[in-house]
Amino acid sequence: MIKKSSASMMVKVVGMAATFAVSIILGRTIGPEGLGIINLSNRIVAIVLIFATVGMNNVVLKEVAIGFEKQDWQHVANTIFSAFRINIPLALLFSGLMVLVSPWLIENVFHEPDLKIPLIISLTVVVFQITSRIFASGVNGFRKIWQSSLVNDTLSAMIVAIGLNAMIIFGIKITVINVAILYATARILVTISIGSYWKKLFKFNGKKRSNAAGMLKVGIPLLIFSSSNLIATNADTIMLGWLSNVKEVGLYSVGIRLGLLTNFLLLVTNSNLAPKIASLFATGKILELERMIQKVTGGLIVLSVVSILIFILFGKYILSIWGTEFTKSYAILVIISLGQFINIGTGATGVILMMTGFEKLLGKITLLSAVINVGLNFWLIPIYGGIGAAITSAVTFGTENIIKVIIVKQKTGILTIPLFKL
Repeated sequence: MIKKSSASMMVKVVGMAATFAVSIILGRTIGPEGLGIINLSNRIVAIVLIFATVGMNNVVLKEVAIGFEKQDWQHVANTIFSAFRINIPLALLFSGLMVLVSPWLIENVFHEPDLKIPLIISLTVVVFQITSRIFASGVNGFRKIWQSSLVNDTLSAMIVAIGLNAMIIFGIKITVINVAILYATARILVTISIGSYWKKLFKFNGKKRSNAAGMLKVGIPLLIFSSSNLIATNADTIMLGWLSNVKEVGLYSVGIRLGLLTNFLLLVTNSNLAPKIASLFATGKILELERMIQKVTGGLIVLSVVSILIFILFGKYILSIWGTEFTKSYAILVIISLGQFINIGTGATGVILMMTGFEKLLGKITLLSAVINVGLNFWLIPIYGGIGAAITSAVTFGTENIIKVIIVKQKTGILTIPLFKL
């Protein structure tokens, strides 16, 4: 797993470095307020993407992985074709509706006029983002893990980082609107790149048949999971923008980004594990699957402990790289990193449930977590601001992952937590 993950990990490290470079440049040029506007806009669009995707990215990954394992190329072609038949119309519908209601949201919910243009710019490229996600899931199903990671996690950030540095070199003023245009351009270029790669990777000349109804039947429970999960992960930022202000969003975004730093290790391994889990479980190799999961989780726990110690000892110094004002995010950083330890230490529970046919159960768990998350945010943000949002995230995600460990053991017989023996 380490050998197979090395390329993906390198891609994610580059993407993470690019993301932090972008964040630092924006923090030093447009400040916490501007950074808050960009992050709030991206989070709103992320929720639109989830409802437009309808869980199809995970369905495509699962079905393409099974088709690839059996060399059933008709099934692969039908899966991709069906996903586009479902997702493109939904992307146009939801992004269009959001463009229409965004003036009302900005005036009555967020009370931030400067958010309007960046948000509308971001909404215009939702179709491109949906397209790239479908292709990336297909590439992942073909076991091209690092290539899929490049699209999902790295390429867009790299393009934005290069664009920002070019603006600095040529003396172009960095503004919130310019940054929004740069993000939109990057997403279009990513879609063109992954589309070209998929056409080179998979050539099919036969007649494609739509299985939209069957895929929607699987995708709707995944939509409940994905939407609940995304609401839980984005409620903090969006509710901060609603119940506090964009400056608080900017400060919080830096603290949580650092606190979730170790999450990229979990994402790397999950990307590699997902197709393997589907194939091993389908062939009844439960013991082999459990041993693999436990070994991966054990390694991640060690790395997570190291990162927590670094953040506790040197967190304020690290945050000062964004500017002295961002040292206010220290408490947020520590709280999030402690919550992240539980997330990593419980292993790939969500992926296991998703890849073994328990999508509906996973959806119910994440829906409950999302409801609790929103409730706690509504209570704690007005009192503690960003720290309240951090406490909410740590508590809800920790509780959710412990519940999923128990459910995975009951339903599949797999214990994700390694049993360290003397």
